[in-house]
Amino acid sequence: MPLRVFRPLAVLCAAALLAVSACDDGPTAPTSYVQVAGGRAWVAVAEPRGLPRAETWLPYLSPAHRAGVDALRARALRARAAGRPEEALRLEAQALREAAAGVAHAPDAGRMLGALAALEAWTDRARARLDLGAHPELAAAAASVAARAQEARAALAAGDTAAAVRHLSEGTLAARAQSPMAVGLRLLASAEARLQAGAASGATERNARALLLGARAGLASGDSIRALRRAVYALQLLEGAPAPAVVDPAGPFR
Repeated sequence: MPLRVFRPLAVLCAAALLAVSACDDGPTAPTSYVQVAGGRAWVAVAEPRGLPRAETWLPYLSPAHRAGVDALRARALRARAAGRPEEALRLEAQALREAAAGVAHAPDAGRMLGALAALEAWTDRARARLDLGAHPELAAAAASVAARAQEARAALAAGDTAAAVRHLSEGTLAARAQSPMAVGLRLLASAEARLQAGAASGATERNARALLLGARAGLASGDSIRALRRAVYALQLLEGAPAPAVVDPAGPFR
């Protein structure tokens, strides 16, 4: 049976305005990053405040369901601490999906509208980047996130909070596929594959391996932007580039 929540329209509108303002990360913070390395452009979009995580829905779970989600979150933390960011990201996504599926009573309107506003803010950031150049992978993610946000808004208007929670969570996962963490992991995989294929030797190989080691440590600790920069530099070394080439002065990996 759908979870339903009813609020006067004026209250919902006021909460929406507050939620949008809460997602403002400041006028000087870069909202997207792009670099060219390994024969392609790598683009990442920073996550606005307010995108839901598993813990966003924890207060609305049954005790038994919450225990399962907490176990996944603990495993994700251990994976990060052990330097396994790929596993951590996978477990965090699983925890969010299971939390969204297990919501037993309706979250408050402010929390729902804050998550919706954050999804729409992410879409605005992605579209601003797409206005500067063609990035098919980002364009596909932006379309997916925008569709999920629209579905969540429609579910909220219909009073079906359970469906809205699921749409918000799936939209968040689509956005996080273009996050600095996720893009950094793809960069690492590309550079590590080149090394395994014997793309470099001697000092170039040693320097590339050192950069990738630092990138992996950065991703495990949450320093995604520094990790992105190191992975890009490693790829550029493997290509024989004499120095890192910043292709977007307004928003490089920095």
